[in-house]
Amino acid sequence: MRIYSRYLLKEMLALFFLSLLALLSIYLLVDFFSKVDNAMENQAGFLPLFLFLANQIPFLLGKFIPLALLLATMLALGGMAQNNEIVAFQAGGLSLVKMARPLVGAGLVLALVTFFINNNLVPVASLEADRLKTVAIRGDEEKNLYNLKSLWYAGQDGIYYFENLDPVEKSIEKALLYRFSDDRRLSRRLDIEKLVFLEDEKKWVGEKVKVRDFRSHDGFTDVAGFRQAENLELDIVETFQDFMVPRKEPDRMSLRELKSYIGKAKSAGLSHIAYTVEIFNRILYPFSCPLMILLAIPFSLTSRRHGGAARGVAISLLLGFSFWVTLSLSLALGQGRLLGPLTAAVLPYLLYGSFAIFMLRQKVG
Repeated sequence: MRIYSRYLLKEMLALFFLSLLALLSIYLLVDFFSKVDNAMENQAGFLPLFLFLANQIPFLLGKFIPLALLLATMLALGGMAQNNEIVAFQAGGLSLVKMARPLVGAGLVLALVTFFINNNLVPVASLEADRLKTVAIRGDEEKNLYNLKSLWYAGQDGIYYFENLDPVEKSIEKALLYRFSDDRRLSRRLDIEKLVFLEDEKKWVGEKVKVRDFRSHDGFTDVAGFRQAENLELDIVETFQDFMVPRKEPDRMSLRELKSYIGKAKSAGLSHIAYTVEIFNRILYPFSCPLMILLAIPFSLTSRRHGGAARGVAISLLLGFSFWVTLSLSLALGQGRLLGPLTAAVLPYLLYGSFAIFMLRQKVG
């Protein structure tokens, strides 16, 4: 590695870690004081609160690394410009493009780190943070962590809809069970007033069960038979615990979980647009790291004579905030089906990437 590359990276990375630490500290401090009252009211003590904040760190790292890179690049190059070091580099034949290469390279490395954190650490840590906040800090029941009402579930041998699950009695009210033939056509539907799981015997018993059998011919499906039963033992592979599905927003899932959910949702005919948008966002979001560096470079050089570090921080925050507002708006349009999932995820990067390249070309020219 060349001397100028080591120097630039040293200046930028030192400020990056300081910026990241400052952003984390400010957020965690505000979060601590916003939840300490609830923790004290429920006599939870400080340990669950500190554990909650610790489990928030992966999520915050995944969000703050690009912004910290923007701040660090702005401050590092802005300080060097004020000290005429940039002029010295250029006088020695070092162009702005060459100075940008090691910084963008560092951004790509940190993009990989960001992807790993968001895909591997955030889903696990965020679920634990949700549990601590719900049960220990707020004092709510643990069952509130699960989807217990209006639940669709794609099982091994069919698709289920449950109106209401009771974890205490291990019972389900108003259940619909759909069975399919080998060619994926509907073969049976069961309408059940109440389902009860007998833990000791590992079996399900339905109350007030209506069974409709279907047959398919010439591309059409019609009813082949109908019967009712007050009590009926049902052949269901899953146990009650299998239906205890944690509340998981798309950003609480790994890519593997997102793909699995989308596959099940397609089989059940359920909407999965929000999860598809999240897949594209998860893949593209790490590229905000080198993008923030490219945005910071031209603005750091324009502010060298006016305002110094304060101006650099203000511009960094404005650029970062506007990017995340644009990204959030675009993703919301994608979830609302006003934009395609890929378009919604990639549009902010195209806009700000084009703007960064335009500003860099202005500086190079």
